Amino acid sequence: MSDCVVGPNTVISFHYDLYDESAEKIESSAESSPMVFLYGQNNVLASLQEALLGKKEGDDFSLTIPSGKAYGRYYPDRLQRIAIKQIDGGKKQKFRVGQVINLQGQRGGSPGTIVKVGKFNLDIDANHPLAGKDLTFDVKIVSVREASAEEVAHGHAHGPGGHQH
Repeated sequence: MSDCVVGPNTVISFHYDLYDESAEKIESSAESSPMVFLYGQNNVLASLQEALLGKKEGDDFSLTIPSGKAYGRYYPDRLQRIAIKQIDGGKKQKFRVGQVINLQGQRGGSPGTIVKVGKFNLDIDANHPLAGKDLTFDVKIVSVREASAEEVAHGHAHGPGGHQH
């Protein structure tokens, strides 16, 4: 077991279960690889990163993050109708309600969730899927290690669970 504690220039590997305000599980890393990130690089929610500070391998904890510090509030004006041909260029893709697609805007790409599929149009919700939700994370830290100079220079973790060279 490592003596290393979470802080700047450390690589943290952790498993998590994520719940919404009604205690419904939204996602979990239990059936896959743990999440791996370089502390201080904005690769996880700031509130989660703050809660990890000073923790060590083997620690587990729960953290509830209000929507304003998670993915922000829900904006009803971010619902939009888009012509299908604008998205697929007439390729006749099969779209379905709940599908997340990439929307191109003035500031680059962002995800949008399909809420209705019509013959010629899609109704898209451009809010983050977790916007407006208070979130609870149950976290179990798998490992903490010092980041390599290369990881610090690149701004992300390398190796299993991180960025592959």
